[in-house]
Amino acid sequence: MFNLKRLIFTMFIVLIGGFAYSQSGYVYSESLPVNAIASRSIFVCSDNSVVVLSNVDDIEDEWCTYYSTITKLDPDGNLLWRQWLNPGGFPSCAITGVDIDAEDTVTFIFAWTGGEISLGTIDSEGVVATLSVLIDMDIPYYTKSFNKALRTPNNEIVAVGKAYQDYIFYELSSACYFRFSSAGDTLATAFWPVDPDSPYHQAEAYDLALMDNGNILIACRLHSFNCSILEINPDGTLVNRFDLPGQYQGLNVSICRELNSPSYIIAYAMDEYPDQSIHVDRFENGVFEPLFSISGSNLYSVDSMILGTDNIYLCGKIIGGGTLLSLTYSGELNWSWEQLGSNFSSVERYGSASAALLALDNDNCIYWAWSGGLRGSQVITKLLPNGQLPIVDEVQAPPVNTISAYPNPMKDEVTIKIKQDVQSPSTDNNVDIFNIKGQLIRSLKLTKGETVWDGKDSGGKPCPKGIYLLRYQYGSSQITKICKTR
Repeated sequence: MFNLKRLIFTMFIVLIGGFAYSQSGYVYSESLPVNAIASRSIFVCSDNSVVVLSNVDDIEDEWCTYYSTITKLDPDGNLLWRQWLNPGGFPSCAITGVDIDAEDTVTFIFAWTGGEISLGTIDSEGVVATLSVLIDMDIPYYTKSFNKALRTPNNEIVAVGKAYQDYIFYELSSACYFRFSSAGDTLATAFWPVDPDSPYHQAEAYDLALMDNGNILIACRLHSFNCSILEINPDGTLVNRFDLPGQYQGLNVSICRELNSPSYIIAYAMDEYPDQSIHVDRFENGVFEPLFSISGSNLYSVDSMILGTDNIYLCGKIIGGGTLLSLTYSGELNWSWEQLGSNFSSVERYGSASAALLALDNDNCIYWAWSGGLRGSQVITKLLPNGQLPIVDEVQAPPVNTISAYPNPMKDEVTIKIKQDVQSPSTDNNVDIFNIKGQLIRSLKLTKGETVWDGKDSGGKPCPKGIYLLRYQYGSSQITKICKTR
């Protein structure tokens, strides 16, 4: 009898353990009847279903409507419901998620073209409620987009983004901060314009993190060539400003509170030759401690970051799409996952991409919201902790390619060479050249692993000076940057 009970107990434990580790990942992809879609926020529900908030374009509409959609998938990645939102019939709005509560109700913020902002919720069944209008057009800025929003421990909401001083040309912008009560009352606003010596006049706040003393850290750009971390109090008063080390940081800076620590992890791109890489630093008491950097060929802009117990997850753009990286805290790459699409809609031109595109569940599965951009394709991915889907078999490592370009920087032409560890294919053996926006401008045929670019696009027109990206894709995709000086 004793042995029978022990056998039954052991089988029960095995079944429970097997269930716990039988989670399946998925890639949900759907082409929507719209011109463009950009994912903005993703939240994991109590049962591991997910809710994704997105901006949508319908530029063929008479009023060039930009609206929003909220999508919910069940734990297996099947569509449960989708809500299309255009509050008040306004021709343009941008959505940003705040949080999800214990009942799986998501709170979000709408920012409208005219400057109005509203707070809303959507429950687990897809029922939407607008709580209140937070800001009207009396405020002397036309707010276009929030990049990140959080709820504070005292149940208030703080949000940061980009606000324009002019309504027509969109040439002057400030980094902005808003604080609201849970009922929708406006409690504080603050705006920081560009530095007086900045060549360009675009300032923006990308991300934020809460501090133990009640203050807030904001990752922003107040200068064309340098990003900063601002410490402010809840009323928006500036306490400290810390400029990131070096110059020529690319767009977007992500900041996350480190687990069980008073420090923060900061990820940002350097965009000045020869340093064209992603830097990850630890930030504490106003001091930046470099942790590691990764090649810009793996990731050339950071859109979102989330921290696990042992891993740092980064997502952002690569040539032709986006990528999700899992890294150790010493910078070793655990795995990467790529998706097509730029995650861009017309609303995003008023601000940067959302800083809330990643989420983790209690089993350390990672969720990533992305889109096909102008293709109108929505992509929602769930990966197991090892970065795989259960249906993906182990495969051999792809061939390793090395791409080089000389001279770099280039003036009139550059020689491009490919070195492989296996024989190159006889067809489709090309090098693609993209501008920094990710637009394909030229495709060159390789002859014995070598070609020359004369600095012109596919139409024979000279390309302007700036940064260009070379991609060679066979086995593993390789990317390198070149600088054209004239």
